[in-house]
Amino acid sequence: MTEVAEIDARKAEFAPLFEPLEIGGRTAHNRIMQAPMSVSYGNADGSVSAKEIEHYGRRAQGGVGVVITENFAVNLAGRQMPLQTVISDEHLPGLRRLADEVHRHGSLAVVQIVHSGRYAGPWDEYERRRRLAPSAVPFELMPGRTVTPQEMTDEEIEESIEAFVHAAQVCERAGFDGVDVHAAQGFLISGFLSPRANHRTDQWGGSFENRVRFALEVVRRITAGTGPDFIVGVHLLSDELIEDGWTIDDAVRLAPLLEAAGAHFLFAIPATFETLRLPANQGLLNREGYALADSKALAGAVSIPVIANGRLGGPADMVNAMTEYNASAVALARAIFVDPDWPRKVAAGASESIRACPCDPPRCLRTQLTGSICGHWPPSAQSRGHLGYDEQKRVNLASDES
Repeated sequence: MTEVAEIDARKAEFAPLFEPLEIGGRTAHNRIMQAPMSVSYGNADGSVSAKEIEHYGRRAQGGVGVVITENFAVNLAGRQMPLQTVISDEHLPGLRRLADEVHRHGSLAVVQIVHSGRYAGPWDEYERRRRLAPSAVPFELMPGRTVTPQEMTDEEIEESIEAFVHAAQVCERAGFDGVDVHAAQGFLISGFLSPRANHRTDQWGGSFENRVRFALEVVRRITAGTGPDFIVGVHLLSDELIEDGWTIDDAVRLAPLLEAAGAHFLFAIPATFETLRLPANQGLLNREGYALADSKALAGAVSIPVIANGRLGGPADMVNAMTEYNASAVALARAIFVDPDWPRKVAAGASESIRACPCDPPRCLRTQLTGSICGHWPPSAQSRGHLGYDEQKRVNLASDES
């Protein structure tokens, strides 16, 4: 077999990754997504920075069909990280430039929106203001530090739902194709889902129907408050992985309700920050394909796309995730962080040239409070704190920053 034939054979093997994907009323040019990953490149005041625009624009330039940003807070009360972007009317100009830059390279642009709930920060100010949760259940914020959030009032519940809706509307006005509602990892929405975190006895707690009400209201109201082609996805807690917690059976039961409420895609996200510390769950995020079984279970319950994510391996493994686990697409975080040209290299039959992430633990995850850095970027990229465009493009973006 000639070298050209070998390349064509490899390209054919990975062809399922490069088929168009219909999501709501939009079409992605392939089935590879930039998964949400906190890089903390935003400005301290919550506005979008030039570095942030360059970061996501560079991932789009690398060939992903959809760019999903890291979680942007729906308001200040829901902010976790000190350099996390906060969605507001005042920050609309920067959000618009971010959407435009992703679109310039042909990718769909989606914002993950979150209220951090009991995990809202900054942590050194935790006791100084209300940290909102469905119930005042103590939990270990970090090793050796147990804290208790405040139980939300009916007014705070309504305000938080409307904050999600307003954030989605701002993103739509900024030109984004959609939002990805964060309902996992122990943040506010997943707190309502969990029988361990939600001890309420009103319409927002107790029964399954009441505990899922908050999530469904958020999706319904975003769908009603945005245009018919605006994408609404959900990052769904698939299994809390703890006794008496939210289970995969609960997630499978909720999935079609989310679809009926207007959701256009789902992610399966097992565990929370808290349950990851349990002995039985330690090392979960380092296991190959740790979320695939949950993804397959969700895919069997809905007709909308379910996106595979979580240590998927190489291109062949990702094709397997689609064919064997019924995923409609794959989402990569660290793989695209270390090498934004991953999709283009696979499409060209040059998988062997992909720059892989061998870090354990990853350096990027240890620097998220101050701006993530990859130890496998070129030295020039490490020195400026992100891997983006060439110097001239970077200057141009910086000069246009508000």
